[in-house]
Amino acid sequence: MKFVIEYTKQSDRQSIMDSHSHMALIEEHNTTQGNFLIFSDNYEEDTKQIIYVSVPEEEFGSLKQENTLLKAQSQANSDRADFHEEVLAEIILAINP
Repeated sequence: MKFVIEYTKQSDRQSIMDSHSHMALIEEHNTTQGNFLIFSDNYEEDTKQIIYVSVPEEEFGSLKQENTLLKAQSQANSDRADFHEEVLAEIILAINP
């Protein structure tokens, strides 16, 4: 269970922290509406966030293909950069023997 406690001064904040030391501080909000400390007596349950996403099979296949293509492009760019580095090294050695 989450407990939200508002405070106004830093001394109040510390007092609240001390009096709720048996609980986990999971959030702190400092907004124009006020300053809030949010504690939990069940950290595991209160901080768990599960997000389910449903992706159509066709779109999933398309994303996999795009991912494969992007990985290949990235590798090609890396290989090209290595080649350019080697060419530059050879040019420098040819100019300054």
